[in-house]
Amino acid sequence: MSSDETYVLVGYVAAFRWKPPAAEWTRHLPAEVVSVSECLTDFLPQDQEPFYAPWHQTWQEAAEAAGQALPEAGKAHVLGMSVPESGAAELTVRTERWTGHPIQVNLAQPSSPPPGTDHGFEVLGFEHGRFHSWLCYSLHHQAFDRFGIRPNDRGLLATLAEARQVAEFANINRDMPDGTPLDVHWLPALVTEHDQPRRE
Repeated sequence: MSSDETYVLVGYVAAFRWKPPAAEWTRHLPAEVVSVSECLTDFLPQDQEPFYAPWHQTWQEAAEAAGQALPEAGKAHVLGMSVPESGAAELTVRTERWTGHPIQVNLAQPSSPPPGTDHGFEVLGFEHGRFHSWLCYSLHHQAFDRFGIRPNDRGLLATLAEARQVAEFANINRDMPDGTPLDVHWLPALVTEHDQPRRE
């Protein structure tokens, strides 16, 4: 992780691990991927109001949701998403219409993320109220082919510098033949696990 960067908490999800299918586009990915993108994995509660899904404002809310996982579904994990302070203002502008949304509320009252297990950085593409994962558009293949960057053992990027490089590349190449949709804005996000009880 980057020790010289300050992060701002965006929100929490109660997420299951994503298990990539055996396919050409998933090569170089681990058997289980950590993600806060609703494009890839399932979140709890399943009946959450669509406007809020899959986000929770507090760790307590996410932990309560994770506790609803049925045994046959496996373990749901509380994951926190944070962004570098230098990029928080732009995300705030992009979510300013989300009055009352957990992400909008947290960004309006910026705070540092609580301690937890940092898994790495996910490059997320914000579009019309949802976050795509960099894996959705096979950006992990382009990251390796162009920059020699590979996902870590959680399917994330090991450093903020790598995540910024991939995000900048994705933003420059929007609406290109091998690029991503024009309306998607890509940003690096730190993903932290908070399964252990926190001290308030």
